[in-house]
Amino acid sequence: MSHQHGRQAKLVSHAGDAQRARDGYAKRRGSNLKFLLRKRFSWMQRYLGPESYAVEVGCGAGFSEMFLRAGRLELTDAEARPWVSRVVDAQELPYADASVDVLIANNVIHHLAYPDRFFRGAARVLRPGGHLLIQECNCAWTTQIALRATKHEDFDFSADPFDRTRPCNDPDDPWSANCAIPNLLFDDLVRFRERYPEFEVVDSALSEFLVHFNSGGVTATVPYVPLPWAAMRVVDVIDRVLVAVAPRVFASQRRVVLRRANGEVFTRPDGAQAAAR
Repeated sequence: MSHQHGRQAKLVSHAGDAQRARDGYAKRRGSNLKFLLRKRFSWMQRYLGPESYAVEVGCGAGFSEMFLRAGRLELTDAEARPWVSRVVDAQELPYADASVDVLIANNVIHHLAYPDRFFRGAARVLRPGGHLLIQECNCAWTTQIALRATKHEDFDFSADPFDRTRPCNDPDDPWSANCAIPNLLFDDLVRFRERYPEFEVVDSALSEFLVHFNSGGVTATVPYVPLPWAAMRVVDVIDRVLVAVAPRVFASQRRVVLRRANGEVFTRPDGAQAAAR
């Protein structure tokens, strides 16, 4: 875990500047970022409907609302911004029990100091049959090399994201990042299910190499080669082959879909138990 601001390499600039990222989205050269964001959000739409109440935690620049449609899509973040409906700590979800249809966490969990608190809270606020949609980083070898080179974020495989008392990141810095957290959580899905029997694993998949590293950055700015949409489709096919052949080397992202099981008992962060209605 580490505080990244003030020590980034010159390759990465404006990290965490969500307002700048949002303002500059339409001006970005090429289709790189649009393709990346569509790829990361489009798969989520199948879990959303005209009656769905969906909540995104850690929405950052709020790009999800450009790609997703739901009955109600509430953007939340730890920091107040013009597009944020509600300031929310993802580790202390302020929603009633079984009141949310879909929770969205797009590259958020690796920033959390206490991931366990988030999953306990998600199990509480999701209605039975509701979904937790996760898009996250994957700390493959190439990602580790890139992180060491840019010092943009960090990774620490000695952390324990299942420990509700020992932080995996700096609790006082919402941009502190440990990119090993998703691997520690999801590389062993059997272990994950044992820890959180309230959830069923509906889907899990790895993706992205060149699409990620040649995106130009989402809420940061990095050098990239602008490409048209057609070229990005070709790059995506190359990525699929590379990830299929050597996922531990090339896969820089993963998606995980969790379904809130019916009638399961969940444990609150304070240790008390309650049953989903």
